[in-house]
Amino acid sequence: MQQLNYMGTRDVQWRDVPTPSLPGADGALVRPLVVSTCDMDGAVIQGAVPLKGPVPLGHEGVGEVLETGPDVTHLKPGDRVIMPWKIACGHCTHCGRGHTAQCISVPREAAYGWAPTAPEWGGFLQDVVPVPWADAMLTALPAGMDPLKASGLGDNIPDGYRTIAPHIMERPGADVLVCGGMAPGSIGLFAVRFAKALGASRVVFADFDKTRLAIAESYGAEVWELTDTWLDGIKQRFDITVDASGRAQTVPELLRMTGRAGVCTSASAAVYIGGDVPVPMFHMYRNSISLHTGWVHTQSILEEPMALIQSGAFDPTPVTSNVVSWEDAADALIEPFTKLIISRAD
Repeated sequence: MQQLNYMGTRDVQWRDVPTPSLPGADGALVRPLVVSTCDMDGAVIQGAVPLKGPVPLGHEGVGEVLETGPDVTHLKPGDRVIMPWKIACGHCTHCGRGHTAQCISVPREAAYGWAPTAPEWGGFLQDVVPVPWADAMLTALPAGMDPLKASGLGDNIPDGYRTIAPHIMERPGADVLVCGGMAPGSIGLFAVRFAKALGASRVVFADFDKTRLAIAESYGAEVWELTDTWLDGIKQRFDITVDASGRAQTVPELLRMTGRAGVCTSASAAVYIGGDVPVPMFHMYRNSISLHTGWVHTQSILEEPMALIQSGAFDPTPVTSNVVSWEDAADALIEPFTKLIISRAD
C-alpha cells in the first residue's frame, strides 16, 4: 500500500509499505477518507522540530471501517469514524481516569504519525490504518456531520477545547488571552473560538501573523500584534491564558499576565524539547496560579467539542487554509499552512 512519509525538512514522499493486518480480535482496519494536519505536522515538515525520517504522516481524521475483529461490538464495516492520534486501550488505570494520552498498556509515545512508534502504527495518510481496541479508540461520526468539520476532532480541536472549557466552567465570564505565534497555529485559533462559544466576557488573541490575526478577529476576538516589546505598558491580567506560541520565553510572560486564581495552559510545549522553561514560581504561589500542559486526552473529551460543532456553536472551517486531494497531499504539505485538509475521493 501507499504511505506518505516525512523524510526531512520540506521533503515529503509516498512510499510502498506492507498492508497491515487486523490488530487482534478487538481491533479494526480503517480506510482514511479525510485527514487534517496537526500543528506539529507543520512544525516538523518546516524543520522547527528535529525528527529523523522516514516518519508516517497524519494523525487526525475521519475514516471508513473496512474490517473488525470478532470482539468488536460497537462498529461494523462501512461505519464512518473519527480517528484519534494516540493509542489507548480504554481499560487500564489511566484510561479509566480519562487520561487516555498516558495509557499504560502501550509505550508512552505510542501514536499515529509521530516518532518513534509511528513506523509501527503508521499514519492516517495511507491506504489502510490498523486500530487496536477499536471500541475504545474510534468514535462513530454522527449522521449528517460534515467529515471536513470533524477531521480535527482527532487531536487539535480537543486540544484547543481543553485549554478553555474546564477552566471557564470554574470562572464564568472569564477574560481570556491566547498567545499564538507557532506555525501553523490552529490550536490557538480553536481556543479563541471555544472561549467565545463558552461565554468568555473578553477574548484577546496575540500573534505576529496577520492571517491568524484576521481569523481570530473573524471569531470575534480582540487582536494584538506581537512585537519584541509587546508587553510594554500592558497591565491587564486575565483569568485564563493560553500558550500556543511555541516561544519558551512566552510562558513566564503569560504567567505574569494571568490574574489571581487564574490558569495558564501551554498547548505548544512539545517544541520546548530543547531545554527547561523557567517559570515565576513565587509569583504563581502568591497569586494561586495554575499551569497546565501535556498531551491532550482526546478520547475522553471528544464528545464535548463534537456536540458544539453539531449545534453550530463552534465552526472550525475558518481556520482551514486549504482542502486538497489525496494525490496533491505531498506537494501541499511542504508549503506553509494554518490547517490543511486532505480529502480522498469516495
